[in-house]
Amino acid sequence: MKIVVLMGGENLDIKGERYPLYMTEFNEELILERQIAALQTLDPSAIIFCVRRSDIYDFNVDDVIAQSAENGACVEVSGPTAGSVCTALLAAEQIDKDEEIILVAVDELIDADLTQIVRAFRDRKADAGVVSFRSVHPRYSFALLDDDGFVCEVAEKRPISKHALASFYYFRKGSDFVLCAQSVVRKDRKIKDAFFISQTINEMVLRHKTVAIEFIDNDQFHPVKTEMQLAQYISQLHEHREGFLH
Repeated sequence: MKIVVLMGGENLDIKGERYPLYMTEFNEELILERQIAALQTLDPSAIIFCVRRSDIYDFNVDDVIAQSAENGACVEVSGPTAGSVCTALLAAEQIDKDEEIILVAVDELIDADLTQIVRAFRDRKADAGVVSFRSVHPRYSFALLDDDGFVCEVAEKRPISKHALASFYYFRKGSDFVLCAQSVVRKDRKIKDAFFISQTINEMVLRHKTVAIEFIDNDQFHPVKTEMQLAQYISQLHEHREGFLH
């Protein structure tokens, strides 16, 4: 298995320097380190980080990754791309194979047993898998299920169900993802001027592939894409730590 970590998003002004939000430190641990620790439980052969070149040169993020993940590798993203699909395709040479891949966003943390989630996808012999929590907020992507409980459609920024999706996408074969991602770009159906990973799931469905879904509680999903979300997450960590100490 290989894991691709997408590292876009806004930077946060910390003491006059606009650090990426994933570089925020709490109890001497970066958000990035917390994400890496969670992903390592899946025992991947490699974790591929798609990092903005500016973050590498301004903040030495490649060195941070080298110190945090022995199996880590960086793919430089030289400038703005046409969305997460195009960013992920920069790693195509390393993932276009018949092995499992998982794509995640660095700024969305899942506080659940990831090995159990992946095991469920394997047990169902799914070609792909997504992780869902309950929401109808149009900032997310949403999955529609068929009568057998498999995903039959995904919509980006449009709540066609209450099954909102976290940025955790499993593919049994990396080659399937690359093929579907290329098809998304070729069809040129952008959503808000970008291509999203969720669109590759619809391509899988069109190819009669099975897409499973696993559900998590809302308090197990932690997006840290804005300063407000970051503050909320740190507050939750404080509460959890204080509860543990007492």
